[in-house]
Amino acid sequence: MRVKKMSALVLVVAAAGLSLTACGSSDGSKASANTSPSTSASSAASSSTGASGSTTGGTSTGGQSSTSGSSSSGSSSSGKGGGTTTQAQSSTSGSKCTTDHLSYSVTASGVKDEIVVNMKNTGSRTCSMHGFPGVQLVGPDGLGDTGPDAARSDATPSTVTVGPGEETRFLLHFSPDTSGSGKKYTRLSVTPPNETVSQIANLNDLTITVSATSGSVPDVVVDPVGYHVGSGK
Repeated sequence: MRVKKMSALVLVVAAAGLSLTACGSSDGSKASANTSPSTSASSAASSSTGASGSTTGGTSTGGQSSTSGSSSSGSSSSGKGGGTTTQAQSSTSGSKCTTDHLSYSVTASGVKDEIVVNMKNTGSRTCSMHGFPGVQLVGPDGLGDTGPDAARSDATPSTVTVGPGEETRFLLHFSPDTSGSGKKYTRLSVTPPNETVSQIANLNDLTITVSATSGSVPDVVVDPVGYHVGSGK
């Protein structure tokens, strides 16, 4: 009887343990079940955040970068446009002086063996020049009767702006012939700086007589445009 009672007691205890285990397992499952949605929600949120972060980091930031780039490009383009506008205004108000819109006259400079060549803007717009003109001596018999080309001096050129009806000037220096066998020239063939077409300027009552055979030193030397006489340009 005692053995049976002990056995029965053991069975009751075992059953109770199983019951407790079942209850614990049930609670655990519930806890797990309760935790799982939260974890899933967290995972989903994390995934959503990651996706959002990816969207923000990729599309939005890239868009800003692109927009910024476009804006920068636009700004640059605007800058270029401004430069173009300025350049257009500059070319309108101070385009290069051309042969067609210049006339020439020659006067004495007051210095021996030196003359002043005046260049008048006959056009309707302001123009500018920079550099040395091309000058060749021309004899009384026409363009076929030409003398030496003028060499450039060591003077530094500057940009000269000439309004309609205004003049700029340059100096022409020459070494006169002393042998008595030199050649006399009565005109100049003048080409404005950065131009290729020349025009004749008459020396009028002035003449230039240089050696018929040029030596090692140039007989004629030209200065850059921009020689000032009084308040002139």
